[in-house]
Amino acid sequence: MLKKNLLIIAGVAVVIALLFATRQGRALDFLPMVLIGLLPAAVACWKGYADRFGTWWMYGSVLWPVAMIHVTVLPWRRR
Repeated sequence: MLKKNLLIIAGVAVVIALLFATRQGRALDFLPMVLIGLLPAAVACWKGYADRFGTWWMYGSVLWPVAMIHVTVLPWRRR
């Protein structure tokens, strides 16, 4: 599980690095969206949904207010 999350983080880091290399002015507009998407992903991981970390990260990056409400009402997963 941890390996999969680390691969997702590394993939996003590569995309950000490519954006910085190609168009430096526009890359900084993308960075806050990626960082704010980590909040719902971290809450989902804390609630037991670590297997869908990347999905929650992308969901939170695109629709942050909706994702935060969604992850807040999400039930705890039994372990």
